[in-house]
Amino acid sequence: MATAFIAPTPQYFNPQPVACGPRQCVKGDPKDTVPVPYHELLEKSTHTVLQVQRPVSPVPKSFQVNIFNGSKGVKVPVTVRSTDTIGKLQQKVLKLKSELGGCENLVFNGKPVQLHQTLQELQVKPGATFITYQKCHGG
Repeated sequence: MATAFIAPTPQYFNPQPVACGPRQCVKGDPKDTVPVPYHELLEKSTHTVLQVQRPVSPVPKSFQVNIFNGSKGVKVPVTVRSTDTIGKLQQKVLKLKSELGGCENLVFNGKPVQLHQTLQELQVKPGATFITYQKCHGG
């Protein structure tokens, strides 16, 4: 994405509230300033607004992710929404497979996830896999 800069105009004003009096010119000669690079199409422009647009990819309302418990060799598919939190995901797993247990520590993309994080925050896509782990204390 190209970034455009607008060249400085001959007059510089320092905006002040009307209660403070009329606008005053900024001190310093604009000729002494370093020129700012700008795109040729904007050369004769008096006002320009640039807006970043991201590609729109439709996100399904609900989709499936997998929870993999390596110690038990069990993979549980769970239907979730992108607005669900990790805490809500864990509750859904326990409802589906209460015998699974030990689902309190999850890893996604090699990083531990927190209970308050949403799946949207973590950029979870349909078919993603979360892995359970156990913390080892001591030697």
